[in-house]
Amino acid sequence: MGLDEIICNCQKNDRKAQEHLYRLFVNKLFTVCLKYSRNYAEAQDNLQDGFIIIFNKINQYNFKGSFEGWTKRIMINHCLQQYRQISFLDILNENIAEDVEIEIENESV
Repeated sequence: MGLDEIICNCQKNDRKAQEHLYRLFVNKLFTVCLKYSRNYAEAQDNLQDGFIIIFNKINQYNFKGSFEGWTKRIMINHCLQQYRQISFLDILNENIAEDVEIEIENESV
């Protein structure tokens, strides 16, 4: 079974074809996820979520260009989207007086 046939069957929601496609690309795509994730467990989560996205969007693949490149781009975009959702800085709500004058003593040397 060739890759194009596997993709066509995946577009028909054939579970065996999806499993075959998963087995063909899991190692390459997991390497991508490891590069773009903070740790091993997060990479595993990104891999599984990324494959769900691939299977949901496989009808959008038009057999132009590399299928592997198409899947890698989906994985990278998914991993980056996970980073965008993380808040690295928490905004502190402090009562800061706005019109406070500060005097600076200027000492001449």
